[in-house]
Amino acid sequence: MTSKKRPQNLFAKAPIVRLQGQPVLLFTEQQGTLLQALEAKNVKIFSECRNGFCGACKTRVISGKVSYLNEPLAELKHDECLPCCCVPTEDLELDLSPEGTAVVTYACQSHQNKASLAKPKQTQNVASDTRTQKQAVFEDS
Repeated sequence: MTSKKRPQNLFAKAPIVRLQGQPVLLFTEQQGTLLQALEAKNVKIFSECRNGFCGACKTRVISGKVSYLNEPLAELKHDECLPCCCVPTEDLELDLSPEGTAVVTYACQSHQNKASLAKPKQTQNVASDTRTQKQAVFEDS
């Protein structure tokens, strides 16, 4: 679930971070660490040292990978990460509650785009005679 090097591809797709299936943010390097990005979205996560020493922010990774900015000293299982000292390297799903976080939904239609700020909710794909509507989620700026 983890790698030790920070990604070097400047043109890579920004990872989408999901909490228990709900997309809550599009991670960019400007956000610093995963912990800082989650806190900016009002995600409730406990932390202490913010450097990977104590392990207080240890979080279960459901899917995806992270890389560490500095080697954590806390012991981790294969499906855990320390958000205080890592960044996602691909789309990432964490076992944290999305309660209280807002997401931006972006509906794509053939000639029309709509964006709105919404609380997490279930989305569905809707097909019509000549067009297909898809729903994706991105971080609000």
